[in-house]
Amino acid sequence: MTLKDNKDFDSSGLDGKKIGVVKATTTAGELKKLIRETSTDAEVVLFNSANESIDALRKKKIDAFSSDQIVLIGIALKADDPMSLEISDSVFSFEPFALAVRRNDADFRLVADRVISDLYRSKKILEIYDKWIGKFTRQRLPIFDAMIKLNATPE
Repeated sequence: MTLKDNKDFDSSGLDGKKIGVVKATTTAGELKKLIRETSTDAEVVLFNSANESIDALRKKKIDAFSSDQIVLIGIALKADDPMSLEISDSVFSFEPFALAVRRNDADFRLVADRVISDLYRSKKILEIYDKWIGKFTRQRLPIFDAMIKLNATPE
């Protein structure tokens, strides 16, 4: 995530940039790995929380904040000025999320699976995606389209 008015961020890549990330997260580990593997000259700045990172971004102490895409979208949705933030469509790791279902609650799990499958089969999931995620990203990731096909399969 960057500030929308930070025009040189996309054109110059990560070289010479300060990237904020919450310490002790999988994102921090993956970001450091990416920078090491690509021999990029970027500085990873660790913060205790996303709020600290966003504050540093707004004060231009860092050039970008890295986190799970859905976390970044949640931050943008809660912001007073959500359209001042830009979320990159670059993804450097894939970390699946899942819904938790109470153990041995097969009836609820069946209902949930059917509803989710219907959302995917009917493509209604795309409306939901566009409403909540699409306004911050330029395109859907290929992995999302693959997920649609996989999850459209009924139980």
